[in-house]
Amino acid sequence: MTSENEYGIGQSIGRPAYYPLGPSPQAPLPATPAPAQLTFRNGSSHTSPTSPRNGGRAPPPPPRKPDTLRKKDLNQVRQIQSSGDDIRFTENDIIIAVMGVTGAGKSTFISLLSAQEIEIGHGLQSCTSKVGVYHFMHQGRRIFLIDTPGFDDTNRSDAEVLKDVAFWLAAAYKKKTTLAGILYLHRISDQKMQGSALRNLRMFQQLCGSNNLSSVVLATTHWTNLLTGDAIPESQGREREDELKNTHKFWGAMIQRGSRVVRHDGTRTSALNIISSIIGRRQRIVLDIQTQLIDQHRNLDDTTAAQALQSELLEERRKGQERLAELKEEMKIAMNENDLKWQKQNEADQAEARAAIEKTHAETAALRTNLAKIAKEKDEQFRKMQEEMAAQANKFQDEIRKSSEALKAAQEESQRRAEAHERQRREDAERARQQAEKHQRESAEREERIRHESNAAIAEQMRRDREDAENRYQQQRRDAEEAAAREQARWERQVKADQEWAQMLIDQREETGRKLREVQREQNKRAWYNPSRWFNGKYRD
Repeated sequence: MTSENEYGIGQSIGRPAYYPLGPSPQAPLPATPAPAQLTFRNGSSHTSPTSPRNGGRAPPPPPRKPDTLRKKDLNQVRQIQSSGDDIRFTENDIIIAVMGVTGAGKSTFISLLSAQEIEIGHGLQSCTSKVGVYHFMHQGRRIFLIDTPGFDDTNRSDAEVLKDVAFWLAAAYKKKTTLAGILYLHRISDQKMQGSALRNLRMFQQLCGSNNLSSVVLATTHWTNLLTGDAIPESQGREREDELKNTHKFWGAMIQRGSRVVRHDGTRTSALNIISSIIGRRQRIVLDIQTQLIDQHRNLDDTTAAQALQSELLEERRKGQERLAELKEEMKIAMNENDLKWQKQNEADQAEARAAIEKTHAETAALRTNLAKIAKEKDEQFRKMQEEMAAQANKFQDEIRKSSEALKAAQEESQRRAEAHERQRREDAERARQQAEKHQRESAEREERIRHESNAAIAEQMRRDREDAENRYQQQRRDAEEAAAREQARWERQVKADQEWAQMLIDQREETGRKLREVQREQNKRAWYNPSRWFNGKYRD
């Protein structure tokens, strides 16, 4: 179901959403072919119908100014307006952004409250690579949690992350969607505030703006070690909390402006209490990044958040250049001493320093953009992603086809061997029956001749011949039985091997089918991530 407000804004229920949000429930999902001869456990899909109050029609677009009255950057604004066509929040919905460094527990926190699938990582790789929206019901209201990537993402630069977060926030704000608050998570298990965490915090403050810090909840997480299950000692945790609260460049300045500090113990009750405290304030906020991008029509690099990042990048570049200068001086010494090993290591260190400097230049350049350019970049990213996923789906379908063909061939060969085995068994049984009958006839004939033989010596010889014949027959029968037993054992081993091979092919096919279904689900989900849908001013579901 969906609901809409006077702005035509609503949100599809029951599925996560991605840039800006997930699929509109009115449109059918794109069809994807299913592999032949494979039954999927969850092969069917269901699209919930909608019943908007206007009888199923989309709300009319807002009136547009004539071309002559539009500002020079109105095209960018129009694109951002259209970007929210799939954003369907209502005025009663509570929208809370969840932020923090990678590994602080954002996805874990959301998973405690939302019944929707969220990838949670416990390693070094960041799982939240895009802005995702998840919801749950609480006290009769829909609560939406915005899952954002950390600014120290292991796979992407801070500039790329800032693009994603700023772009989603701008799209939502253009559709009159405002946040009820922001939850910022921090690991209490960290012995000290790392450089990346401090930079993340500074960028977060600039993203929000000083006037919005009273709507920020600073939550400490990881009071229990996820790997060992050991709890952080209370005295140690309190000491770290006090340092965060009392240090001006950490949380001190934010607390002075109204930010609140809470503990999250990892339970659903704790998570609900935190969310309830945000809801209870009954506030709606507009972040500085939203005002600057939409109301003030700034480019991304002109926003205070981007400028904070650029300051960090300039400082990194300065340190990198100083390090490179030191390495060059060390190289002179190494060359004078003819230390080849030192020279080789120095060359590697210089290459690393140059790469770090070049990275700061690349990130600075990436910030020189606007919303329209970001949309164009994401359109190309989407195209490549779709190509990769289609190739992956084709690969899995081909593997399933080959597995099915191999399974069919194996089953046919097994059936052929079974028929041959049964035929051979019947032939052996018939041969044994005939030999037994022949032996009985010959024995009877010998017995008859012995009774009619008058010569005692000849009769005795005939008796010995009869015993020898009986012994030979019995030995042949035993040999035949042993051969039959060996053949039966061999056949049972063959049957077991055939069954194991067939089961391996079935398991292989099912595993490939599972992977294919994952790709197909992702294709269906990501098809609505296509920026060309969000930024086509004429498009309306």
